[in-house]
Amino acid sequence: MKIICFGDSLTSCGGFDGRYSDILQDRFPNHVILNRGAGGEAWRDGLERLASDVLAEWPDVVLLEYGANDWWRDERPPAAWAADLEEAVRRLLSLCIRPVILGVFGPYRCHATGLLQDKTYGFDDRARKYRELEADIARRYACPYIPNIQQEIIDDRCCWRDRNHPNEIGNRSVANIIAPILENILGETARPIRTARPHNLLDFWQEAVALAPDRPAAISGNTTLTYREAQQQCLRLATGLRTATGVERPKVAVGLPNCLEYYLVYWALVNLGGVIIPINPWLKEDSLDAILNTVQPDLLIVQGYGDRDILASAARHPTLPVYALFPDASLRNFNTLMQADVPATPCAPAEDDPAIVMHTSGTTAAPKGAIMRHSDLIFNVVTTINAQGFQPNDIHLLVNPMFHCTALYSSLPAAAFQKTPVVITAETQADALLALVQAHRITTFLTVPSILQRVVALPDFSRYDVSSLRVIGYAGSFMPVKTVRQLQAAFPMVALHNFFGLTETISATHVLNGDASLDRPDSIGRTLPFVTARITAEDGRECADDEVGELLFARENVIPGYWGQPERLAEALIELDGRTWFRTGDLASRDSEGFYFIKGRKKDMIIVGGENVFAAEVEAAIMLLAAVKEVAVKGIPATGIRESLGEMIKAYVVPEPGMTLTENELRRHCHKTLPSYKIPHVIQFLDALPRNPAGKVAKTELA
Repeated sequence: MKIICFGDSLTSCGGFDGRYSDILQDRFPNHVILNRGAGGEAWRDGLERLASDVLAEWPDVVLLEYGANDWWRDERPPAAWAADLEEAVRRLLSLCIRPVILGVFGPYRCHATGLLQDKTYGFDDRARKYRELEADIARRYACPYIPNIQQEIIDDRCCWRDRNHPNEIGNRSVANIIAPILENILGETARPIRTARPHNLLDFWQEAVALAPDRPAAISGNTTLTYREAQQQCLRLATGLRTATGVERPKVAVGLPNCLEYYLVYWALVNLGGVIIPINPWLKEDSLDAILNTVQPDLLIVQGYGDRDILASAARHPTLPVYALFPDASLRNFNTLMQADVPATPCAPAEDDPAIVMHTSGTTAAPKGAIMRHSDLIFNVVTTINAQGFQPNDIHLLVNPMFHCTALYSSLPAAAFQKTPVVITAETQADALLALVQAHRITTFLTVPSILQRVVALPDFSRYDVSSLRVIGYAGSFMPVKTVRQLQAAFPMVALHNFFGLTETISATHVLNGDASLDRPDSIGRTLPFVTARITAEDGRECADDEVGELLFARENVIPGYWGQPERLAEALIELDGRTWFRTGDLASRDSEGFYFIKGRKKDMIIVGGENVFAAEVEAAIMLLAAVKEVAVKGIPATGIRESLGEMIKAYVVPEPGMTLTENELRRHCHKTLPSYKIPHVIQFLDALPRNPAGKVAKTELA
């Protein structure tokens, strides 16, 4: 049979493969299910396209969903709306097409409390009238009728910011409600596919293993694991971790580069309901000590050779079992964890159980362990898929370090959600990465700006076939505008996405893509649909357009806290206008069209003679010079005849290899691009900028 879903934005919304029509298609694969939803329509609009978009298709069944916009607009009385619905039903029945009425009004069940309550779009007297009228039409014409199709998607993990439009998770619930009616009409049982409402990462993973067992899950070097094979290894590893720690749900610290073993540990801990603690293996001992002392993991996994600092720190915790991929006489062999005869039985974690403790980079203070719960990660998956435009046939290149947020928060769970493979690599050289794109027909390439700078600098770029690429995304640090332009020229058919978020936010908060990436390459983009942000002046008022202030996020967009340090998050919270906000420490502005621009950290603001100068702005101007490879700008105490200024601007400049650059040339450029008070007073040329273990410029080390 042919089934058409016909309605407004509640029908059309959802990401790739995530509308309820897509999910129903999976559950009823022997039939054709089409989506003919159109955002913003009332029933009067629907009647105008009923013939062209529905009747012309000669369907057997039509799911009718209208009413929210009629209620919202309040342009016509409910009786007129009901007359349109009745007209549509009569026209369908006259052609022997079976209508099913999907109501959109009624109370909604809150998952947190289990109680029925109203959504933001209230269930008022008019809404009750709509509901009574559609129920009467369904009774008189003997139509299957669902009084409130969205009754199970009240919370913010199932809807977008308006708490009305279902996301991919909410659409699963909608499809689950519709499925029994279609079973009666079609005379067959729906295929049990897709968890109606996933509560944790294990739901995603087990669904992928059950429904796509023979699809590639992970590719590393010459090894390819299907989802079935990966799960077999994960369950043996889970048994090994449980035995080695003596803990049912262990906390495991992982200090590895990108590798297949990291992938298996991640999903093994998901199967156990345990917690993964990613550790940057290049951290110094003091930071590593702080992490181990605070989180107190049950087991540590390292590479072995070259891990001097992390092993020295671990030695101060003699009861901590340490396993290495390349062990010596003092270290246990990681492979022994994989040799369990009896695979573990998966243990489903609760929604609010911690899944990851991700530490901040700790440039100015000891690292803080941001807690990511399973519920946060589920929502992160939805936002990642939509923000980056991921598709079910994608092949992802996982080059970002797996101890970074992008990999563990987004890339791995999103791939499992869509049952797609990840190509795992520790390579950072441009030629090796492009060779992987060519060899595996990579479609998405998410990385950091420094790697993309190496890519566009390749002299023999054209020898690689990169025609499979659809998306190049970058985040983590400032991307020079000239590099964006070079990427646009090198990859004209590829979408460039600049995505922005913090360790403390539950997912990316801003994305710059489409034409905006061409017009505003220095912007981080607009806020994503679920994000509430504001820019606040020192006096607490919200900044006007183009005014610089501190970037804040609403409390619901932020992690529940830091592991073992609850007071640390409280220090960053502020009450404004009856709402709790998280202070990021980032300075930003927003233009009249809602695009955000990062100006730097508050501590990077330089006050020159009473004028505010933002280091990032000066750095961006200097980076426009072709002869500049990288630059860092900071404030230094004013001395001599400039003492009255309070602070002076100092620029640390690294020239491009093989190119000459003089101080006079740089100053002439600055005079053309910057106001006089923003021109650096002191310029120092360096061979390289110092960086912290997270790869960010360590300005505190610049003299």
